[in-house]
Amino acid sequence: MHYIQAIVQRDVRDVAQIEQIAQMPRLLRILAEHSGQLVNYSGIGAAIGMDHITTQKYVGIFENLFLARTLQPWFSNKLKRLAKTPKVHFLDSGLLASLRDLSLDRMRAERGQFGPLLETFVFAEILKLASGMEERFEFSHVRDKQQNEVDIVIEDGRGRIVGIEVKAAASVSYSDFFGIANVGRSIRRSVCFRVCLV
Repeated sequence: MHYIQAIVQRDVRDVAQIEQIAQMPRLLRILAEHSGQLVNYSGIGAAIGMDHITTQKYVGIFENLFLARTLQPWFSNKLKRLAKTPKVHFLDSGLLASLRDLSLDRMRAERGQFGPLLETFVFAEILKLASGMEERFEFSHVRDKQQNEVDIVIEDGRGRIVGIEVKAAASVSYSDFFGIANVGRSIRRSVCFRVCLV
């Protein structure tokens, strides 16, 4: 892909001196397969012979280029058993679709492929909206040991919280709200809503 090669040859060289620059396009493609998921730097890097420290450094370079963003886990002393691993999101859903070879026909045939793309799109759009506001927000995610999760948590400077759950579904059930409801009950101060798109 010429666009990815251009990023590596021009933009990456501008922001960092790295030893394995030839591996960057492959790393970006592997990272695309993990968009919207918890980041396992060891597992991602192992596919191309990188250790977890180098992989984390290179993902940081992609963040500096606004290609991806790691979403840190939200933490509260009232919720002890939370996953402490960040998630990674691409910031360009079009690039993500291209790297994952997601055509419209493929997404129609493999509905499961649409969910990560939708979550990435929603996250990127929320970041755009937030960047134009005077108030600053912190973005994170929540997942507990029972795999209950909230895809995106937004917290303002006064500690008010909004939880967003993104689902590529035509209908909702009680279980779709469980992660948000669980966090809300535990901290007793959240305002939560759900995004559901077909």
